[in-house]
Amino acid sequence: MRAYEVTRFGGPEVLELSERADPLAEAGDVIVDVRAAGLNPIDILQRSGTFRFANPPRFPFVPGNEFAGVVTAVGSRVESVAIGDAVIGRTDKARLGALAERVAIDASLVAPMPRSVDFTSAAAIPLAGTTALQGVRDALSVRPGDRLLITGGSGVVGMFAIQLAARVGARIVTTASAVSASLLRRLGADEVVDYRSRPVDESLGRFDKVFDLVGGAQTDALMTLVSAGGRLVSVASTPTPGSIRHDYVMSPLRAATLETALWVATSGKRRRARKGGFTYRFLSMRPSSEDLKELGALIDSGDMEIMLDSTYDFEHAADAFARVETRRAKGKVVVAVP
Repeated sequence: MRAYEVTRFGGPEVLELSERADPLAEAGDVIVDVRAAGLNPIDILQRSGTFRFANPPRFPFVPGNEFAGVVTAVGSRVESVAIGDAVIGRTDKARLGALAERVAIDASLVAPMPRSVDFTSAAAIPLAGTTALQGVRDALSVRPGDRLLITGGSGVVGMFAIQLAARVGARIVTTASAVSASLLRRLGADEVVDYRSRPVDESLGRFDKVFDLVGGAQTDALMTLVSAGGRLVSVASTPTPGSIRHDYVMSPLRAATLETALWVATSGKRRRARKGGFTYRFLSMRPSSEDLKELGALIDSGDMEIMLDSTYDFEHAADAFARVETRRAKGKVVVAVP
């Protein structure tokens, strides 16, 4: 099969289209012919080596975190999935492999593809959709009437999160450029703040819940906006202790070293949260077939839309990466696999 390989950590130049042996299905695996693969900011971080301490790779490795495709083989213990099924999946975080013509994945991580969309749109669901669902439903526990701030609402996670929170009945404020305002209001935002002309500061008022999708220095500013008893959840800042410990298999020594480093790195933010009387944590989404089924049902019922930014041919995946790296994509960037 053809697959993209990362040959070393670095920029776009480390990505090579190569011939590679077809993956083999272990007892609990399925083999999927990939029809489309979604790209995300995390793909850039994995390529550059941001997670090298937690998950040391063996070069070359095949990147790619999410896909839509058709099952072509099943392992000896698999009963939930059959050959010919159209499925979506978010790969195991240590295994990756979606940016290829075929991928091997544990059968428990795939779900039926929504019937109402094509492969390109379906590939936009797994990572961003599950992140948004686990953020709004679980980590933030958004309730009717909550005043909720979602930063970076025009990103894919933000668009899914706005729709999910609107269904719950939250009062949603989101940050985005002015050009995205009408779309985000249609998806369910009550107010769109143009971050280019208005700072994210106390002039926005207080919020019961804050979903930080931007990170960086802005996370510090968000600390002043959370009401006592509220919650601030970030997917873009430094992980808090315990948040990524179980994402990867690691030795006790490596785990202890990682947890100590994260404890020190986030001590200031956690201290500010305690002083303000609210909770602060980093959310590392967990691949979940059940969550993918829930998202698929919402899409098939017409209760949630999928927003695509652009689609690239398999041979031009480097251009797709470049589009993601601009941080200007309004929706998902997808690579179509012939």
